[in-house]
Amino acid sequence: MTPLTLGGSAAQQPRTFPALLDLLESRPQPALIWYGAGEEQERVELSGRVLQNWTIKLIGLFSQESEIEDDDAVLLDAAAHWKATAVLLASGALGWEISLIGPGASQNDDDARAATVSALEPGLIITDRPGDWTGAGALAQLLSDAELAAISPGLLDASFEESTGQRLPAWALDVSAEVRQHPDQLPAPLPPLELPRAASEAEAAGSAGGGLVVVGAATQVNLQDWQVARWGGKDLFAQMLTTWAQSRPVVLFQGDPAAQPEAWDQMMRNEGVR
Repeated sequence: MTPLTLGGSAAQQPRTFPALLDLLESRPQPALIWYGAGEEQERVELSGRVLQNWTIKLIGLFSQESEIEDDDAVLLDAAAHWKATAVLLASGALGWEISLIGPGASQNDDDARAATVSALEPGLIITDRPGDWTGAGALAQLLSDAELAAISPGLLDASFEESTGQRLPAWALDVSAEVRQHPDQLPAPLPPLELPRAASEAEAAGSAGGGLVVVGAATQVNLQDWQVARWGGKDLFAQMLTTWAQSRPVVLFQGDPAAQPEAWDQMMRNEGVR
């Protein structure tokens, strides 16, 4: 299979978040492809246009429903998922300083998560595991005045509870239940914030037509034409932004390639990854 591409040229690469969102909006080609970690090997494909649409709706949601100040830290505690990636993109466009932890990242246990929260003192925690942050657990005691938002794993979820069977406290923001109510257009232009540049940008620019593969586990993977990053890695968000700015796709493989070799091989065949 021919490697995926969004089209475009290096001369037209966007340098700001609004310009990147404009580029994505103009692209019907795949921008983000997600492979779940389950045995059924669930696959979700978002075109650039659909990814931009989700991002705009999330920007509207967070702008209206969150009281985050410019200097507040934001924590994304979630597995490698397309919805979490859209949250990253929306957060960056809003100018938030967002940190990522979750299964497959180096901070994947409660003690380390607690240490991260204590160090960051986030004003907002966005998570696919809200039950860990509510109730009588140790993490819940660290919430203090932080807001809590929950993201669910499905494409058409009407609510977090419908998707998972878990009820959210009334004060938590249910992203799936609220995001679709927001318009596809922003009421005001976004500030022209510059895209962060990945340390490996020169490598990405020299790739032979591939994109970026993000793995959920810390397995060492080497590919010929595609870059590889680990979910939760230091440069991950900047690498994603660089890839999209180059009109190339990001593929999320939520599982562990070493533990799921057949699923990994199937993904590579499907997406033309080499």
